[in-house]
Amino acid sequence: MKQLAFILILTTTISFGQSTAKYDWDYVIERVKKNKMDVTVTTKEIISEIAATYDGQSEQKELIKFYGDAYDFKTVDKSILKSMIDSLYTYGLNEDIKALAVATRNSMEFRLLNKRIMDIKLPDKDGNEIVLMSLKEKIVIIELWATWCGPCIKEMQRIPDLKKTNPNIEFYSISVDKSPDKMKKFVEKNSYEWPIVFGGDEQGNKDLWEYFNIVAIPKYYTIDRDGIVINVADKLDEQFIKDLK
Repeated sequence: MKQLAFILILTTTISFGQSTAKYDWDYVIERVKKNKMDVTVTTKEIISEIAATYDGQSEQKELIKFYGDAYDFKTVDKSILKSMIDSLYTYGLNEDIKALAVATRNSMEFRLLNKRIMDIKLPDKDGNEIVLMSLKEKIVIIELWATWCGPCIKEMQRIPDLKKTNPNIEFYSISVDKSPDKMKKFVEKNSYEWPIVFGGDEQGNKDLWEYFNIVAIPKYYTIDRDGIVINVADKLDEQFIKDLK
């Protein structure tokens, strides 16, 4: 296993060193699956090995580019990628490296920040379409969630009380479950009453997944009354929500 991991590391490093347009993770994953290795663990090993050898200024810049190239591959371990970019903008060799790391991280993880959100029209549990822009009299927090996501469910339980703290806000929760039936049963079981709609999984709604660049949930996009994304977060911040006007 260690020998194969080393081969994979060498192969991917060579591919990246040749400045390919996209880091060749398709080849890596194919080799990993063929040899019945754990995808997440192996990609973590590869990224860790590469990160450990990039310590000069030009190498760190190349490593930041690698982060951007690898981020969209959903089989790549995101926690180790985030740790790598966090380390670069905290301990980079100089301020230019740190600034580039921050800018690259924001461009990947917060692509919609300060941009106008597209108008979304999705069905609720009863099949009635709810248009996002129909809620524009309030500040809207778009939530990406699924019934199989533990952290999503934990955060969702907070929404009824959070809504009571600020009459200026509304939630628009988009389920990325595979089946609308699972969403319907969950919503009815918990008696949730704010706009909760079905978006579908990646196979069922590729456009939605690509637009939001969904790689992890939950995710929260705060939209002002002009339709501009003013905040992107992984958790609900009670004080931030209370202060919205």
